[in-house]
Amino acid sequence: MEPCPCGSEQEYESCCGIYISGAANAPTPEKLMRSRYTAYTKADFDYLAKTMKDPALSNFDIPSAREWAHKVEWIRLEVIAASTEQNKGFVEFLAYFYENKKRHAMHELSEFHFENNAWYYVDGKPPKERPPIKEALRKRNDSCLCGSGKKYKKCCGNLS
Repeated sequence: MEPCPCGSEQEYESCCGIYISGAANAPTPEKLMRSRYTAYTKADFDYLAKTMKDPALSNFDIPSAREWAHKVEWIRLEVIAASTEQNKGFVEFLAYFYENKKRHAMHELSEFHFENNAWYYVDGKPPKERPPIKEALRKRNDSCLCGSGKKYKKCCGNLS
């Protein structure tokens, strides 16, 4: 039984695996975003390209993405907020990863559009306000927010 990398606490095959395999389309922007995160952890760039529309698709460089994927170890996904308004959806998330032996967090507000019975990722931008990652959400000796098992001061409390 392989846990899904998206953090849903479900099995991969019954979670994001359904969408990545092509057996079904993700029914919500959040499920699509989670499956796209999972596809990054598995370096499945065909799925990533298949779930994008312009302007994101025109900026997606598979060879560069593939090269970057070999330098990154994904740690955890945290969905902050998700909403839908008719044929548009938005998901704000933090994705934690290691690159060059340093911990990082990618914070993005993703935009999705619903076309031809499927959701597509169309754009992503940093949110206007950064969540209080380094601030006093955690005390220095508390366990880290990202689930690494390390103390906050030695982990995300020390993000570069």
